[in-house]
Amino acid sequence: MPGSAHAFEAGRAFRDGWKGFNRNAGTLVGFTVLATVVFGLLQALQYGLIAAGANNPESLGGISVLLFGIALLQAIIGLVISIALLDGGLQSVRGRTLAFGELFAKVTEVPNLIGLQLFGGLAVLLGFLAFVVPGVYLAVAYVFAGMALVDRPQSFVDALNSSRRLVTPHWFDVTLFLLAVFGVVLLGYLACLVGGFVSVPVGFCIVAAGYQQLLALSGKAAPPEEFQP
Repeated sequence: MPGSAHAFEAGRAFRDGWKGFNRNAGTLVGFTVLATVVFGLLQALQYGLIAAGANNPESLGGISVLLFGIALLQAIIGLVISIALLDGGLQSVRGRTLAFGELFAKVTEVPNLIGLQLFGGLAVLLGFLAFVVPGVYLAVAYVFAGMALVDRPQSFVDALNSSRRLVTPHWFDVTLFLLAVFGVVLLGYLACLVGGFVSVPVGFCIVAAGYQQLLALSGKAAPPEEFQP
């Protein structure tokens, strides 16, 4: 049976993810830099409004509305960025060369991603409240739900269930893999933050390669193609 004779290989996911990143490094890093600049500008605007409110208490009502609007805008932009990097990582691992605009091809999945984060987050929280162990299990089992969402048209509930079914037979291996990916991203941020511009998209590509490998192990997809960097 597919997947029964093979284990999840974290090293292979790292190699395939790095190859995918190299294929679209300029696009992915450029997008990450732009996203950081946009968030930085919005953050600066928030600080400016807070300072203005402190100096002029009579305007606090209007400033509060503006701050709420900016926070809402940040949340929406954050969801768009997540969708773009999820799909960009997956397409890169599958051997596609992406133009900048193609990163926004799946932005219509933003409402689904909201449902996924709310429903998945609630399930994990309830799991932690129920003796912790179920929460730990679900936190790892749901980690590829975003990839499943941008991969095939489906509801957020189906995406969560798809991720859980893929991860469960390899749960311990996937947990160690995710810790290693987190370490890579963290090291990038520790490099004066600038390394985060590279380590974040690299992390998405590696996770996408892990998802692709789990699909292959489950018999639902062919293994990633071996392409030239």
